[in-house]
Amino acid sequence: MNSEKVNYLKGDDETNLDKNIEFIVATDLHYISPKADVDGELSEICEAKGDLKQMKYASEIIDAFISEVIKYKPSGGLIICGDLTYNGEMVSHIDLMTKLQKILDKGINIYVIPGNHDIKNYNAYKYKAAQKIPIKSVSPKMFKEIYFNCGFKSALYRDKYSISYISQVNSELWLLMLDTNFYQENNWKNPVAIKGSINESTYEWLEQHLKEAKEKNIKVIAVTHHSLVDHNDLLNKGYTIENNQRLVELYAKYNIILNLSGHLHIQHIKPGYSKKIKNKIKYPAARHGYILMVIPPNPTCGRKIIATSSLLVCRNQYATLTYEPKKSIYYKTKVLNVSRWAFERGILDNNLLHFNYYSYNYAYSQTYKKIYYELLRRNLSEYEAKMMSSTLSKLNPAFFSGTVVEIYRIIEVSDNYKVWSLVSDIFYHKYIDSIMKEKKYDHNTLRLSLREDDESFGSVIWNKAKG
Repeated sequence: MNSEKVNYLKGDDETNLDKNIEFIVATDLHYISPKADVDGELSEICEAKGDLKQMKYASEIIDAFISEVIKYKPSGGLIICGDLTYNGEMVSHIDLMTKLQKILDKGINIYVIPGNHDIKNYNAYKYKAAQKIPIKSVSPKMFKEIYFNCGFKSALYRDKYSISYISQVNSELWLLMLDTNFYQENNWKNPVAIKGSINESTYEWLEQHLKEAKEKNIKVIAVTHHSLVDHNDLLNKGYTIENNQRLVELYAKYNIILNLSGHLHIQHIKPGYSKKIKNKIKYPAARHGYILMVIPPNPTCGRKIIATSSLLVCRNQYATLTYEPKKSIYYKTKVLNVSRWAFERGILDNNLLHFNYYSYNYAYSQTYKKIYYELLRRNLSEYEAKMMSSTLSKLNPAFFSGTVVEIYRIIEVSDNYKVWSLVSDIFYHKYIDSIMKEKKYDHNTLRLSLREDDESFGSVIWNKAKG
């Protein structure tokens, strides 16, 4: 047995089972402590690389987010889907936990899992005086110790062979926090693994408890860092769990209708996967008794997979998740109001006071610089490079925020977009095509049915702006 039963979550008031349970979902905070970024030089390093993460204001963004969580006070708690720190610096983990403690002090539960950046990361550095000085990262044991009060202490079950655990929200709802990281293989030659996988022992642990949940008619919301399935034709290697079909089939077998993830930094709702268990019906047949007919699964009865965008990337979103017992699950993103937070505290930094404007322009300019010089190296004219860079610089923030549906018509008819046909052989042309495929979908809102009496379990009730 590779499972440890830790604690039955007390305080489950059976009289409150009909009340909605609300969560806040955030991911990829990538926090770095001032003790590791002594002179604030990391933001310049990230800018030079064309990184979309807004490291200059990482601390302020997280403080504003914590303030909103406390104001919202979700009854279920806060879910963080990994990559809590920039590169797993121990000082960053400790300082972040100090910030998160403010949420716990208000009686709000927190559930965390690590991302690929968080544990045994050999890229953990202190940035000081234009130098990169190696500093201590954390082990799996240390991670659990630092975040002990963020899901591990109150867990119903903990896996002995990973940082996975199951928390009981109430008697009819569990949270599966599934560790999909490959940090065991990190070393000086391979500082941080991008890919994700699940070991055999964890699979055994997982099936054992998903079976229990199904037998007890308990609903399970699953959380991973890596994607359960591909969210983009080009952005999948290292981002989707390796050999994911096994996990997909396991989720289907035990009726897990929702998986939340991070890692991609992109806001994206995947249509899902079909239930693998087919309905078998016997029909009478002349002279030969019965014919066994295998009825294919209802195409509307799929599972949904949501990748939530990074809190540090434009539009700096998090999500609210509402569990309506026996009715539905409702997911909706919300743009973090950094400007209001700054105004309330008398902060005079204009970037913070007009943060939405700053955030978009940062994403636009980072994309533009990266693409523009790449196109010039392709022997395109300066005019052509400017036109094409402008197109992708508008599309990229929309792609990351799941709002391509709002601008694709303007892009589609523009002369700038048409110029891209001149360089159909480069990666960015394929990248734009993959983005434009999202033109019909709103990736920021979803409502799923939990009704089993009318066989609508897992079907989409409402997906705003779809089509």
